[in-house]
Amino acid sequence: MQNIKIQHLSKKVVKSILSTLEKRWDIDPNFIDILREAESVQIAYTEKFEIVVFDTIAALFKVQGKDLYIPTLYVINMLYNTKKLLVVPAVVVDQGAVEPLKRGADVMIPGIKKVLKNFDKGDIVAVMEPSEKYAIVVGLALVSSAAIVPGARGKGVENISHLDDEIWSTSLQLVRALSTKQT
Repeated sequence: MQNIKIQHLSKKVVKSILSTLEKRWDIDPNFIDILREAESVQIAYTEKFEIVVFDTIAALFKVQGKDLYIPTLYVINMLYNTKKLLVVPAVVVDQGAVEPLKRGADVMIPGIKKVLKNFDKGDIVAVMEPSEKYAIVVGLALVSSAAIVPGARGKGVENISHLDDEIWSTSLQLVRALSTKQT
């Protein structure tokens, strides 16, 4: 792993992170309860971002310039596929949007085909691929879900992390490394 520093977080810092999440209505309380059960919490950080790992789950990340913790694509997909838990509101995009999004493009309103859970401008939003099997992007809503109507134009969701980006690959590396340590 390139230039990643890892350290344990104190209970006080973990409590502070969880209480920040509890104040956000866009994060599912069941997700916070899962995080609360972790016995060990570590933070892995680089110059560009940090990832908070609860036990062996790379659960939250924060990027430079954004002062909030966002659920990782790893945890969004893991909980969606194992517990059918939508950690944050989500939209579904058409097939034409998938490749540009995986290269870091923002989500354009015309590419959004369905809103799975309503949201407000500024909320954290997951972006699902057309078959709704997994999220390909997590970002911040640039408009409320009410503004996503046929004929609407412009950007809908700012792409903060996408499949195969540095945050995604670092999350997978951390999960693998920490899972093998515990067995």
